[in-house]
Amino acid sequence: MAKFVKKGALDRYPEVSGGQSDPNCTHVILTEKEYSKLLDKVSVAEQKARDAKYNAEREIGAAKQEARYAAQKAAQEARETVEAIEDDLAAERAESAHQRALNADLLRVAKERANADRGIRPKKQHTGYGVVVSGEKEHRYRDGNRSWRKVLLWETVIQSPYTIDLSEEVARKQIMDELLHQDAAGERLIYRLGLDAFYDGSYGAMMDDRQWCAEPAQYNIMLKPRFQANGRYGYWEVIFFHTKPLGVIPKELRLR
Repeated sequence: MAKFVKKGALDRYPEVSGGQSDPNCTHVILTEKEYSKLLDKVSVAEQKARDAKYNAEREIGAAKQEARYAAQKAAQEARETVEAIEDDLAAERAESAHQRALNADLLRVAKERANADRGIRPKKQHTGYGVVVSGEKEHRYRDGNRSWRKVLLWETVIQSPYTIDLSEEVARKQIMDELLHQDAAGERLIYRLGLDAFYDGSYGAMMDDRQWCAEPAQYNIMLKPRFQANGRYGYWEVIFFHTKPLGVIPKELRLR
């Protein structure tokens, strides 16, 4: 049994009366059996600590390895996804380019046929558009105070090269795109007629829209057009008001 002692003179260790709690206790004397048992406990505790450390390190290593694998797998999947998207985009661009080229070719052929049908020469160089009539017309509109006013505008009818076999929606978009398309030099087809700009609205709205143009009277402005299907000649026509007369109509915008 363990003894609780204090160090005395001449290397003697007398036992203290208060045991382990005695303030004079400085040493504990164990039997050989108790000491061996204590060493065994220490050894077991140290082994447990080593095992715990080993297991923790192994779990951490496994977790890191799993995380690296997951990250690599995610990165690979992301690369494959990106590659697939890029392949799809490349295919889509190629198909779009093909369709644009095909549509441009079909439009060119349609214009040439329309020109030939209407006796327009030269059929390959002509725009396919032609001024049917242009004249002055009184136009009523409401001003900013909602009062009715009159103004003398010009109304022009332009025949397109697109037959009434096309739907209104398709014809409208194609015609407006071609009339207003701005080329590399900044030119539009309507400019050849002496028109300076296009306002996508009514005359009254334009006069109130000072942010768009502070002095509209200085320009020949094309207003939002109307469309009609000319059953007699079989072509779509665009009708619009503009603020000043047309300039000299060039040959490529005449029907004869």
